[in-house]
Amino acid sequence: MPRRADEAAPTERVFRENLPALYRLAYALLRQREEAEDAVQDTWLRLAGVGAARHPRGLMFRVLRNLCTDRLRARRTHLRLVRSDVAVEALSVPLPPPVPGDDDEAEAEALARTLAAVDRMPGELAEILTLVVIEGMRYREAAEALDIPVGTVRSRLNRARRTLRRMLEEEKAGVPRIAPSEGSR
Repeated sequence: MPRRADEAAPTERVFRENLPALYRLAYALLRQREEAEDAVQDTWLRLAGVGAARHPRGLMFRVLRNLCTDRLRARRTHLRLVRSDVAVEALSVPLPPPVPGDDDEAEAEALARTLAAVDRMPGELAEILTLVVIEGMRYREAAEALDIPVGTVRSRLNRARRTLRRMLEEEKAGVPRIAPSEGSR
């Protein structure tokens, strides 16, 4: 018996609408363009046969996050097995600089500094900022995507905003930057 439309997995249309947001989250977590693209594609393949969820967008982000976590674990295991003289930070691809358009150059520069600061933040803080602030997810959607309580979303978001504000103030004051520790990613 064919499934009704409301029982179907998130449709291709819903997935395509969220494709840029899914990619941004994957890139924020993995820091490598090709790996982020692969994770998004794997997410679609995993969702192809899954029944509908209450929040299909939250389900998509949860599946993507879990896939990214698995990739990060595999990467750490691989890096432990294969020693290299190259620093791990040198392997990641930086975010592309924002393209100034009609916006004021100061705004473009501030955005670039902010994105760079988010890139240096610990993973769970960058992740929550990406979902709630950049992607505009509701707290409940983010909670489902991250498989955490709504209260935890609120507290992490508060901590992420304070951390970002502190990082930007320190940068403005000329305090030297410190890269995130290996354990924070």
